[in-house]
Amino acid sequence: MPAGKTLLLMSGSLRLIWRFRLRSGLMLLSALLGVAGVIFAINYATEGRMKVLSRIESLGTNVIMVTPQLSRSVGGREKTGAIVTTLVAGDYAEMLREIPEIRKSSATVTSSFLVKAGDLSKSNCAVMGTEPEFAQIRHWQTTDGEFYGIPEMRRSARVAVLGATVKRDLFGIQSPVGKRMFINRVPFEVIGVLDERGQGLDAANEDNQVYVPLSTAMRRLSNVDYFGAILLEVNRWQKMDDAADALHKILQKRHRSPANSPDDFQIQNQKSLIDAEIASSTRLAFLVKWVGLSGLVVSGLGMLAICWIAVGGRVGEIGIRRALGATKSDIFFQFLFEAAVISLLGCFAGLITGWRGTLSIAQKAELPFYFDWASARLAIAFAMTMNLAFALIPSRRAALLDPIRALKAE
Repeated sequence: MPAGKTLLLMSGSLRLIWRFRLRSGLMLLSALLGVAGVIFAINYATEGRMKVLSRIESLGTNVIMVTPQLSRSVGGREKTGAIVTTLVAGDYAEMLREIPEIRKSSATVTSSFLVKAGDLSKSNCAVMGTEPEFAQIRHWQTTDGEFYGIPEMRRSARVAVLGATVKRDLFGIQSPVGKRMFINRVPFEVIGVLDERGQGLDAANEDNQVYVPLSTAMRRLSNVDYFGAILLEVNRWQKMDDAADALHKILQKRHRSPANSPDDFQIQNQKSLIDAEIASSTRLAFLVKWVGLSGLVVSGLGMLAICWIAVGGRVGEIGIRRALGATKSDIFFQFLFEAAVISLLGCFAGLITGWRGTLSIAQKAELPFYFDWASARLAIAFAMTMNLAFALIPSRRAALLDPIRALKAE
């Protein structure tokens, strides 16, 4: 086809696109929704996965948590909610002695007390006693002041580090470092404020807690000789399962659990949690891509339907153009070019809509913003290819119309 004739057909097609604005708008909207829907779905699933993995990482990626089993069988009947005191210092010492892969550790105890600073107070505020390495295991930094260390542990110092929510509730916008507060009517000095984290994977909000040295919590506040949990950081990711098995054997031996009775402890492995999350995210991503593909197919079918109806409505135009000398290839090129232009504009409009929508959803849902450009390019390429393939059918129908019958139809 000569270049001059091609340009003439293209300019005529653009005029017709503008002339039939409703039809063109519907075709553009169909392409836009198909591409934007795929981009929305893929990015939203990826952002959710990133948020969950970041929460798990904030708990420590190589961390094993040992806690007492809260439900125990007494006299053949289940007794739930009883205070379990089986996790003691001897267990902790043997863990550290027998498992060389443990790099950092922190035992913890948690109780609820009335905390007060000046005229403001919080009832039933969770107070957690931890060792200094707790913050390092959780990769938790202070925004003001510092976390307590070994000297404070050894002398059972009455010092406290506040979660971000507790700091706001008791001290407002002022810095609490160096000021006094009371926990269960015992005076404490605030030495630090932790970075805000928000809601964790469980129901507990770590920002709404007060952290004190473990020895202080056990001797001066709770007066207990057992732990609520033990956090252990393993030096290598590959050793997580081996370390968990070794911990299970040590605790079974020390607690002398009967053969057929359940353990009075539980071991939570972060590796298992991350593996499960990655597996579920992979399945979700697979389903999202199939849903997105289905949306693109529906979008292509919409383009096909609109183009097919358009051919029926433009029979007279086709007959006149054929009578004036237009060939079958001219008619075919014109209809295909119109579909290609509208599809291209719709795909790029879908890209822009997908980007803006992904950003808006991330802000409203408090998710980390992520835009998968590779998937977006693939979606546009697939949508363009499929729309053009579907447009071939009505374009061929238009080209094969008998000009005599077309003029009679007019």
